[in-house]
Amino acid sequence: MAAFLDQLNSYLWSEKWWLGDDAKWEDFIPKDPNTYYPRVRDMNWSIPVGMALLLVRYAYESILIVPLANALGISERKQRQLVPNSSLEAAFRKNKGRVPHSEIEKLAKQNDMTERQIERWIFRKRIQSMPSAMYKFKECSWHLLFYTCTFSLGMYALWDKSWLVVTVNCWINWPTQHIDFDIYLFYLVELAFYWSLLFSMLFQKDYQKKDKNEMILHHLVTILLIYFSWACNFVRCGSLVLVVHDVADPWMAIAKMAKYSKNQMVCEVFFGIFIVVWIVSRCFVYPLWVLNASAVEIHDYVTTFPAYWFFNGLLFVLQILHLMWTYLILRIAFQKIQTGALQKDERSESEEEVDETSSEEAETPVAKQAVANGDVKDKPRSRLTQAVK
Repeated sequence: MAAFLDQLNSYLWSEKWWLGDDAKWEDFIPKDPNTYYPRVRDMNWSIPVGMALLLVRYAYESILIVPLANALGISERKQRQLVPNSSLEAAFRKNKGRVPHSEIEKLAKQNDMTERQIERWIFRKRIQSMPSAMYKFKECSWHLLFYTCTFSLGMYALWDKSWLVVTVNCWINWPTQHIDFDIYLFYLVELAFYWSLLFSMLFQKDYQKKDKNEMILHHLVTILLIYFSWACNFVRCGSLVLVVHDVADPWMAIAKMAKYSKNQMVCEVFFGIFIVVWIVSRCFVYPLWVLNASAVEIHDYVTTFPAYWFFNGLLFVLQILHLMWTYLILRIAFQKIQTGALQKDERSESEEEVDETSSEEAETPVAKQAVANGDVKDKPRSRLTQAVK
């Protein structure tokens, strides 16, 4: 068994795959005790730090954000308790809240209920599973706080680094590039944040998003990439990627918070700032600064290897996604110019969100009765574009 584990470990950490011909794992052992090179085990501290961030988030939202939201006229939606029913719950989850009429007929016979009672139960369940304005306001406020802090920390850590402007320094003397504590802290906090997002999605029960599985996959891939760049000591290039992606998100968060608090003017001002920052950072700075370093400048200093092509390929996939998202963002901006108001985001279907007055159920007598009974109190609020990491 021990021999098998040794062979497996040797295969997983193959120097040929991870480092190529220019380096060996022993190069990551500093000869000077005052010099630090990346060690994968040091990034494992991100897991307990991510758990701690959940506690910080809860305290931040409870003490500061909920009172702020209440002052802005946002209150938590009152929920009417539903009678537990395992067969209806199963049908709801299976069809993601869109139970077809043929299945409703079967459920009515199985539960000795009328079709109208089944429809009412499903409609109320959909309303309960929809993220409320308070929930989304708190979520955006956390993103605003975190991305503002990480961008500030990233710029503080990178401000005096040689590779911030002269990006060829990302590769000179690789892999024996020492890491300062501020860069380590920046990496650790970024990784801990994605652990905290993953934990919150896995254990969250109040609201379920349609794209929950996709977001879990996104967070896992992001965690893998951060670990990956740390293990290969692509930290200099990785730090540039992180800081470029953090700069636009605070503006988006403020715009969405203004939207949920029904302050349209503030929303549109910050959404405009977000568009400018997004385009500059992700359509110009990222390809001309980061991708140029990772795809062009590296070849003068490093012999490429399989792990590099994997890493660089994902960076190019990011740029393709940036262009796609830019197109969707500009469509919203043009809608504003044409109609005078920001319209619903094309990508909002990725999130479990019920249009409470214009959905199919809202046109039925059942839904109208539900509204009259107080199940639906808020008019639908269109969502702004969500900038994905």
